Amino acid sequence: MKKIIKYFTLISAASLITVNFALAEQQQASLQDSFNKIKESVQEVNEGTKNLITAKEEENLSPEEKEKEELNLRLQVFDKILNLSIKEAEDTASQLKALNNLDEKASSLRKQLAKEFEDFLEFYNTQKKVFEKPEETVNEQTQDNPEQNQEIDLLKIKEIAQSFKDWRETVYLPKLAIATNFLLINRQKTTLEMAETRFKKISLDVKKLKKINFKGINELEKYLNLAVNSLEKAKDFRQEAENNFWLITATSTTSTTSSTIAIASSTTDNASNENTTSTVSSIPIEDQFLSIKSLIGQSLNKIKDAYQVFIEMSNFIKKLLI
Repeated sequence: MKKIIKYFTLISAASLITVNFALAEQQQASLQDSFNKIKESVQEVNEGTKNLITAKEEENLSPEEKEKEELNLRLQVFDKILNLSIKEAEDTASQLKALNNLDEKASSLRKQLAKEFEDFLEFYNTQKKVFEKPEETVNEQTQDNPEQNQEIDLLKIKEIAQSFKDWRETVYLPKLAIATNFLLINRQKTTLEMAETRFKKISLDVKKLKKINFKGINELEKYLNLAVNSLEKAKDFRQEAENNFWLITATSTTSTTSSTIAIASSTTDNASNENTTSTVSSIPIEDQFLSIKSLIGQSLNKIKDAYQVFIEMSNFIKKLLI
């Protein structure tokens, strides 16, 4: 009877170690996938913005047809940009709202960022409604003086595109960088806490094995020491990343807008008069955050090292059971 109990105790310990590793891998994969989607969205929007500003004319068309074709192309590209921007803002706001167990300082920033991205989202949706029926707008504006109004529309959309690009670079992207790194740091904290919880459970299983005089207990305790050292280093890297984050956000200048951007202005003059105003650091905030991404990466690697130790412990136990 004792042998049976001992056997199932060993199997339980080995199984738990393997399951713990699998759960951590799933969360890390989910974290990476989440930020990859944000990165891809940013790249698509930036590329769309460039295309909007530098849209090329079709060949073999009359001047009037070229202008109409260019206008339609620019409106289509801008609509795509708005769709991607909406998704990007929705994803970021959703992830910010999902954060929990934050201290007072982090909770305050989370609320601030969530509100800002909700405002960005509202702004994007407002602009999308303006461009939902571009052909009707163009037809209405070209009834009296088709050539003149068509030219004004082209000038307007070009100014809108440039204004939008400038606004994203000076206002939106710095905020996105702050939000992304804030999410990265706090979700890494969750990942680390989960790893520490797994370590505690595995330690308890090792103690159970020690009570039944498991012949490989000394080796298992050595494994545990390796795992705890990796987790301590992972914790140190994450804490350094958090310290750097607060230092950067405290010293970096803030960007503001006088009236977001004037995409929906009724005239070209309005579009040019309502300019964005901002004060930005000489070093792009995205570059300032590079050290944070590096530190979080090192923290993740140390967690992976700890879980690799857990796998080795599992394999070690299984071999002894054969």
